[in-house]
Amino acid sequence: MADLRPDLIDRARNMSRSRDKNHPWLAMTDEEIVRSAGLILKDKDSANEGITLAAILLFGTDQLIMSVLPQHKTDAIFRVFNTDRYDDREVVITNLIESYDCLMEFGKKHLNDTFNLDGIQSVSARNHILREIISNLLMHRDFSSAYVAKLVIEKNRIYTENANLSHGHGVLNLATFEPFPKNPPISKVFREIGLADELGSGMRNTYKYTKMYSGGEPQFFEGDVFRITIPLTEVATATVGPEFIAPNHEAINGATSGAINLTENEQKVLTAITENPKITKKMLISVLGISKGTIDRAIKSLKERNIIERIGSNKTGYWKVLI
Repeated sequence: MADLRPDLIDRARNMSRSRDKNHPWLAMTDEEIVRSAGLILKDKDSANEGITLAAILLFGTDQLIMSVLPQHKTDAIFRVFNTDRYDDREVVITNLIESYDCLMEFGKKHLNDTFNLDGIQSVSARNHILREIISNLLMHRDFSSAYVAKLVIEKNRIYTENANLSHGHGVLNLATFEPFPKNPPISKVFREIGLADELGSGMRNTYKYTKMYSGGEPQFFEGDVFRITIPLTEVATATVGPEFIAPNHEAINGATSGAINLTENEQKVLTAITENPKITKKMLISVLGISKGTIDRAIKSLKERNIIERIGSNKTGYWKVLI
């Protein structure tokens, strides 16, 4: 239990109230909550108890998560104006609950919230779609795979991709689809805290709200990579998104007049930091194959020219790109 974050468990306890004001978690201790969710198990050979991988992904510190699953991340990309690369990108490397928050905010930032009625009730079809596809992306992926999970927003579609322990192959049909739980303990916690509903409802809800939002139908593809595609109309992305980002990416690469002049190593470091704001110097040395001294000089130069800034400590902080 000492390896888990009490604040996240307490947040889960409070979120459970949204599902049931008398939810049993409200009266439980942190350990009782974790046990009730099936996140503490006993090893049959040694008879020792321990927290499960699902517990670490849900409630563990970022350092603990990366120590047991170094490949764990979700790539959020907005690609509407700069179609050769991207207009905005966020690499999410944290627990599943806060990953959900980050991905929801990314989607809300880049998609218009159009007016929709469900009967006589005004609803946010955008938020309902994001809730379903993001919770699916986080709950049902094959975490043992190094395949990078993605949330991609393009001009005429949103799609998610994640590694998958497939139970079939091809496009899923809503009428004949039989849901199969991929990570039951994670799915259970998501349901208890109101981030998901009963198994199989996500597909029905996605169909319902996609028709409201764009008039089209979503596509669910089952395979080694599970993919959900949501069609969009132009109004969904036409008036939102950081219009200045694409020229800045060009400036970094020296493609525009008055561009920032970077050395090859500075460019490599800046690109790596942009793609993974939580990357450490040790990771930069390993990924880029550059010496520590060269990395230090590149970072110092980028800092002095106000291109990057370090937020927080060297151990738990992250990089912020300022241009």
